[in-house]
Amino acid sequence: MNRKIVYIVTSRSRSRINEREKRLCELGGEQLEIVLICRGENHYSGNVWEVEPDPNPTGVLRELGMISLKRTMDRWLYFPSPSVLYVNAVYRRLRKQIRGDLEDGLEITLITCLPAHDLCLLGIRIKGEFPRVRWVCDWQDLWSYDDYYLERVPALYRNKVRRLEKLSLDCCDMNITTNPKARQLFIEEFGVSLNKCRSIYHPYMDKLNRRMSKESPNRPEGEVKMVFLGTLFKPPKMPGDRLLRALMQVRRKGIDVRMDVYGSPLPNGLPLEESGTTYRGYLCHEDIVSTLQEYDILVLIMADLPNSKVVMNIKLPSYFVTGKPICAIVPEDSAVAEMVRQTGTGYVISSSKDWGKGLYEMLLKYQSGDPLPNRNEEEIARFGWHALSKEWRKVI
Repeated sequence: MNRKIVYIVTSRSRSRINEREKRLCELGGEQLEIVLICRGENHYSGNVWEVEPDPNPTGVLRELGMISLKRTMDRWLYFPSPSVLYVNAVYRRLRKQIRGDLEDGLEITLITCLPAHDLCLLGIRIKGEFPRVRWVCDWQDLWSYDDYYLERVPALYRNKVRRLEKLSLDCCDMNITTNPKARQLFIEEFGVSLNKCRSIYHPYMDKLNRRMSKESPNRPEGEVKMVFLGTLFKPPKMPGDRLLRALMQVRRKGIDVRMDVYGSPLPNGLPLEESGTTYRGYLCHEDIVSTLQEYDILVLIMADLPNSKVVMNIKLPSYFVTGKPICAIVPEDSAVAEMVRQTGTGYVISSSKDWGKGLYEMLLKYQSGDPLPNRNEEEIARFGWHALSKEWRKVI
């Protein structure tokens, strides 16, 4: 058997790689070497390369306090975004290594973890120069189908983005999506062939799995403590303001509910006190297990948009295994709604309807002692790494 090497490229730093990327790094074995390439300060140790982006001349504007001007210039100077400065640095480092690997007779796979979608350029360049390299594009978030990403590109460049996206879908050897609905979209809307597209869920954290509760949690008699992890304000997909208004509506009707937020900082000027919301800062992976156990209900939201129906929230698997009920305010026919129902891990509130009314009715049932959704442990196990690692091994 020929020796194989897999290069996993992410635009995150080593300390911020997500659970999906972390688990991919564990697939190595006697005949399979895994190398993680991430942002850093040009430190190369063992199977991790930390690559520093090329210098950005607009950095001087930051020193002068001209942040808004810098952002505007960066958007127009760099396509698809300033992340191409990182892509260029990785490309130079990687092409030299790949040339040596091919001379040594290794079978090479390149996995690009998107976003940032600039990594498509890396895959196209490597594949064009080294056709024998197998390129796997892991579309953790879609691109032109998601207004959040597309609108960050200047209007003049958006058709160019769509052309680059189509070229990437056609050029890579395998497109990976995070759920079957997204795979179906790639096939039906983007024309990707059946044999070049596969769906693999995000995995849950093993530490959470070992501590998961199979018993129904105790119901609070007074205050209901809810928690949200991640970016609450990411318009248009994540309308945090709607959730705060819904909480205010519920509290005015007499339900004592509070919500803590861990993740990206919240904008200024929000009605935090009126909605019972408190920002708790960033929560690292090591603290997720113990922290989630302190709450009664785990919250996630997505606006009623076409893209919201075909994405998988990356924190969803970790929510599954805590034993705590989930409140998913998402499109009725979305992939997330389907997963919550199939696993029996929580409540689905349609994001196309009145959030305040839906949340109030859910909390009334919850506090009155109505039976919780019936958890399906067999379905939940499908999101464990034991099952998903087999799917990834087939790919590489």
